[in-house]
Amino acid sequence: MDYKYIDQLLERYWDCETSLQEEQILRAFFQQEEIPAYLQPYRQIFTAEEELSKAHLGQDFDDRMMDLIDENTDEPIVKARRISFARRVSPFYKAAGMIAVILVIGMAAQHSFQSAGQDDSLQFVQQTEEDSSLEFSLTPDAAIQTSSLPVTTPIDTINQVLQEQTSDEMSR
Repeated sequence: MDYKYIDQLLERYWDCETSLQEEQILRAFFQQEEIPAYLQPYRQIFTAEEELSKAHLGQDFDDRMMDLIDENTDEPIVKARRISFARRVSPFYKAAGMIAVILVIGMAAQHSFQSAGQDDSLQFVQQTEEDSSLEFSLTPDAAIQTSSLPVTTPIDTINQVLQEQTSDEMSR
């Protein structure tokens, strides 16, 4: 038998120049039982598609796979739950509330420290005024003699020293 046409179709097939009808002819040829020995290596290429289409999973495949899955999992199956938008956002509300509480406590503490500092400064001013008008008793007799001492601040002392130095320099 002459297989020149099949040889030509194979050459065109390897060059990717065959049409769908010509490829069908090649498939039909290679499904025959009598094929020359030199064309036998090409038989699997053209019959593989049909052999694969015949292969199917058995009827009990799904049951066997489910049994394998059940054997391998000791953990209970957890079903998904729907979570509402409010429940998804509630951690953010909690965080915002905590931040607000911390800010309010901080501002209250700052206000109390500032007002305490102002009260202390007022008490200091009042105390210095009282100290400047102190009366000292010089004798413990029934007739108490009092006198008021002049109060000098460090700035007054510095000014006096500077004036004395400038007057000494001018006198020289």
